[in-house]
Amino acid sequence: MSGTSRLATLLAAPLYASSWPSVRGTHPERNDMLTRKSLVRSAQVLCIGTAATLVPIALAPLASAATLPVTCSETALRNAINTANGTPVSDTLNLAPGCTYRLTTELPAITSPIVINGNGGTITRLSGTFRILTVNGGALTLRTATLSNGDATGSSVANGAGGAIVVTGNGSLNLSTSVVRNNHANFGGGISVFSGSQAQVDASVLTGNSATQNGGAIVSDSTVTVNASQISGNAAGNVGGGIANIGTLTVRASNIVNNTAPNGGGGLANGVPAVSGGTSTVSSSNISNNSASGANPGGIYNNGGTVTLRFSRVAANTPSNCLNSPNLVPGCLG
Repeated sequence: MSGTSRLATLLAAPLYASSWPSVRGTHPERNDMLTRKSLVRSAQVLCIGTAATLVPIALAPLASAATLPVTCSETALRNAINTANGTPVSDTLNLAPGCTYRLTTELPAITSPIVINGNGGTITRLSGTFRILTVNGGALTLRTATLSNGDATGSSVANGAGGAIVVTGNGSLNLSTSVVRNNHANFGGGISVFSGSQAQVDASVLTGNSATQNGGAIVSDSTVTVNASQISGNAAGNVGGGIANIGTLTVRASNIVNNTAPNGGGGLANGVPAVSGGTSTVSSSNISNNSASGANPGGIYNNGGTVTLRFSRVAANTPSNCLNSPNLVPGCLG
């Protein structure tokens, strides 16, 4: 009998032969033994009968991460991002040291894991109206780079959010030892982080950014961590000159200084007038010399959320640090 015929016979036949019932009825231990033998023989026949039909399968090689040097031109940077987006692994783009990449159109959205080593270079908007970088479902690590002059009000993805960087589509951003300056948006002049996404800012400076609404430097309704960074000289048209948060914000060992927002929270807004809530934890940090208009607090504005201060200084804000906030900020005086 051929291997194929044996396999068909085995699949069609009952597990026990028809002559076995009396044996099973009177000697259950023999029944167990015969059952085990039958299963073993069936497995042997299956292996023998199908061996001739096995065909070796060629496995595709696993994609490996690439390191791509990026010469000093807008076209080279655009092409490098497109190439890295085409692989599922984390590719690294090494920008030309000290180069200024002058953009005339928005860079391709980052949709895969990509590391960009800026090497002290700058990426800036030269003409048109668009943000610098969009992370849409990808994971961007950006090191030692300056992002400047972005304007999100003309961008096609998340229009009006994140003048330098927007993080959306469950994407992630890790910004390290970098500068985000002089960018503009309706929300999040420097960085905007949408629900489901996340961002971490380490040892970086966000300065001179502006938002017509909330979050001069950063706006978030998701998860953001700021470590050992400087957020200074930013402005919002509503609240949160430095940061506006309605998600989960952690600030550690950082300075939030000299920011402005007329309706409160020149330094930090936890919750905004239109959307209450948010959780902010500020540790070993300084929130000072920020300002608001009228009776609104210049330091921290809290609308229906929770603000926790740990070993942090909130002082010298105008007209007050936290007074007249819609909700109390425990540990904040004046």
